[in-house]
Amino acid sequence: MITDSNYERVYSGSEINANYLKTYLEDSGIKSILRNDKESALRGGFGNYESEVLLFVEKENLIKAKHLVEKAFAEEQYIDSELEAEASQSRLEEEGYVSSEGRPLIQKGEKPQRSKWNLLINAALLIYSLWRLYPLTQGEDLSTFRIFLSGFIAAISAFALINHFRK
Repeated sequence: MITDSNYERVYSGSEINANYLKTYLEDSGIKSILRNDKESALRGGFGNYESEVLLFVEKENLIKAKHLVEKAFAEEQYIDSELEAEASQSRLEEEGYVSSEGRPLIQKGEKPQRSKWNLLINAALLIYSLWRLYPLTQGEDLSTFRIFLSGFIAAISAFALINHFRK
């Protein structure tokens, strides 16, 4: 800013925090100005690696603004019992199921089941990959990539089918 300006810097840091503070100060009735040198440099056609954004307020509101900035970033102190109580609370304990658009997704204590389409796709992949490997049983030569890929698909599909029917 200009040296004889009516503005003073109250914060320098990330753009996200600066925008938050600008809104916070404006909600408190203090006008503020953001200065982003990186954005200005990029628009001017030359790069700037500094990612610091500056927040300025009028000199007459400087003390109040500095107190608000400190207050905005002051961490709330929780005692251990409050944190344990908050961590032990769960929405799933209150509700029997989690729903989306009125239909239940997962019943509490119930394991999700595979759909019929999933089973059909796994079975089709298993049959197709075994068909691609069939020439090996006739003594023909196949590429290593074909053997590896078809064998991998067959193993994964078989594993999914076995897991489904094992339950």
